[in-house]
Amino acid sequence: MNIELITLVVIISFLGLLMAGVPMAFTMGGSAIVLTLILWGPDFIPLILMRIFEQMASYTFVAAPMFIFMASVLERIGVAEELFEGIYSWIGSIRGGLAITVVIACTILAAMVGIIGAGIVLMGLIALPQMLKRGYDKNLATGTIMASGCLGILIPPSILFVVYSMVAGVSVGKLFAGAIIPGLMLSFAYVLYITIRCYLNPKIGPAANEKNLEPISIKKKLMLLKNLIAPMLLIVTVMGSIFFGIATPTEAAGVGSFCALLIAVARGKLSFLMLKETAMQTVKVSAMIMWIIFGATALISVYTRAGGARFMEEVIHALPLGPWELFIAVQMLFFIMGFFLDWIGILMLTGPLLIPIMAEIGFDPLWFGIVFALNMQMAFLTPPFGPAMFYMKGVVPAEIKITDLYRAVIPFICLQLLVLIIVILYPSLALWLPAKLFP
Repeated sequence: MNIELITLVVIISFLGLLMAGVPMAFTMGGSAIVLTLILWGPDFIPLILMRIFEQMASYTFVAAPMFIFMASVLERIGVAEELFEGIYSWIGSIRGGLAITVVIACTILAAMVGIIGAGIVLMGLIALPQMLKRGYDKNLATGTIMASGCLGILIPPSILFVVYSMVAGVSVGKLFAGAIIPGLMLSFAYVLYITIRCYLNPKIGPAANEKNLEPISIKKKLMLLKNLIAPMLLIVTVMGSIFFGIATPTEAAGVGSFCALLIAVARGKLSFLMLKETAMQTVKVSAMIMWIIFGATALISVYTRAGGARFMEEVIHALPLGPWELFIAVQMLFFIMGFFLDWIGILMLTGPLLIPIMAEIGFDPLWFGIVFALNMQMAFLTPPFGPAMFYMKGVVPAEIKITDLYRAVIPFICLQLLVLIIVILYPSLALWLPAKLFP
């Protein structure tokens, strides 16, 4: 069987199983097993298992479950609520203050949890009722929460970068450092957009004093900020230890998990039930990631051994496209795939084949990873299949329709696209900080 036919069989079987409702991990793993039996017979199956074991034995990947555990603990001890209240007490008096609070809170929350979707659900439950009650435009309110909640894809310690590090062989610390400036740029773009819109049209985001709400005393403001000291120190400890070479990402994740438990103890919120729920959530999320990695590793290993990597390289080099045209085509492919697949499926399916080719034609794998994260964040938000809207739909009032959410995200997608283009045109925005921190 020639490689062209093998490629066609892989694509058809993958899409067919996926459309039949088979989970992605079993779709990829099943395709790999069928292809192996056709090409080499059952004797080759143990070699696939060895390749999967090699991939999963990565020391770096151990960081992922521990970051997830840390996030789960912080989520359950009420950090999000305190974060929101503390920030809003200081900026609620300005127009759009509630929406700006959501952006800032989600930015900090992303730096603590690194889990996609957590910010959307938490802020949808905490902030959205207050925003609607105080007369905020529903599109501005829901759009802000969805866009800000997606920052967990980009802002470290994003799980995406831990997995990308395994695939591309790039330092996790460098990826975390490279994402900081683009992530803060995106947050600032959201804040600037909200501020301008609310000052041009005060009705869509009224200030607290315009709603005749009682002002908060300085003493209470300081008390609210006091609750944020421990979580902020946790962020500084985890990320600082990585950036200054004190600990590896895996060690930092372990320390972060332990410190999160200490915060829970200090607040009197550590219990057997909380630990059980946290452990179960960690196992569920980690297992989902691991199963997808199992399946993708098996499929890519079989396809590569059959000559697929060489075939893909020959096809790409044969295209009448220059390096930048090819780069844009790859980003478009990622974006379209993002409508139907999660980031981990896209990364594990395409990364082992495309990242080496992109590096060969002159694109830095570190910068490519940051651009990939920005692209996936945009796909996560884009109608009609963007998962952000389905997370949001689960927490909004019944009168807010899915079509309202489609309209709400459009301005924020434009801002994401703008930041993506800027980072593509000026790679130093993603490469300068890693070069300084990891010379």
